[in-house]
Amino acid sequence: MEIHKPKPIHSWRELLTEIGVVVIGVCIALAAEQVVEFFHWRGEVAQARTFLTAEIARDTANAIARLRTQDCTERRLDELSVILDAASQSGRLPPVGAIGQPPRRGWSIGTWESVMASQVNTHFSGQELVRLAYFYNFVRSGMALSDQEIQAWSDINSMAGPGRRLDPAGEERLRAALSTARSLSRAQAFGAIRMVQEVAAPGLVSFSKQERDYFIAPIRNGSLTEGQYEVNNAITPMFDICRPLGAVPAHYGQGILPGVPAVMPQVLKALPKFDSH
Repeated sequence: MEIHKPKPIHSWRELLTEIGVVVIGVCIALAAEQVVEFFHWRGEVAQARTFLTAEIARDTANAIARLRTQDCTERRLDELSVILDAASQSGRLPPVGAIGQPPRRGWSIGTWESVMASQVNTHFSGQELVRLAYFYNFVRSGMALSDQEIQAWSDINSMAGPGRRLDPAGEERLRAALSTARSLSRAQAFGAIRMVQEVAAPGLVSFSKQERDYFIAPIRNGSLTEGQYEVNNAITPMFDICRPLGAVPAHYGQGILPGVPAVMPQVLKALPKFDSH
């Protein structure tokens, strides 16, 4: 077997040439790795932006629903306050029809939290992350206020019924609920204003036609008084608070979310069998 030994280096020039070849090779390898990593993270960021844009479109639609129904909410609370004032004088609540509540469509932050928990967030620009964080701070606030609103409007809906005696304790509880609901509604509207302003400013997101048609347009253009309860809007459609007070229920204790029992036959009829595929 013939063994080829490396040739000895006879001069500094040959040594520097050998070192240069090695250094250039290493630099080329590192540069190629950086190029591959750059394109990898560019793809990851683009995908994250796509998912974030869809989530922001959904939350923006929620914000628009709150803004469009804010006047309805104020009028409903004014109407109920007048009823309660009269009941305070007479000692009896008159018959009060179905009251409703502001639209509650469910805020979404799952995609944003996933992005922030991953390494992909380090490849967004600092300005973009600041603007996204600002938007989602108001989404979080909306989520926190929603739980309080449920309690306030549940108390308010206890007014709906055929008429009953009003004692001082009940009056105090209802007045507190009306005041709390009004404050929470205004806080939600303020957050909605900030969300819409941020999305409307250039550079944050650009909704696709599908996102505009599916999320934004139905809320922006939908009727505030017409419609019926359906599976996809059974929680609190906009007309729930904008229509006049509904029919007077025969009994007290009706609660909120009247759309849920209204669509239950439809839900049960379409209930899947979950068969294996």
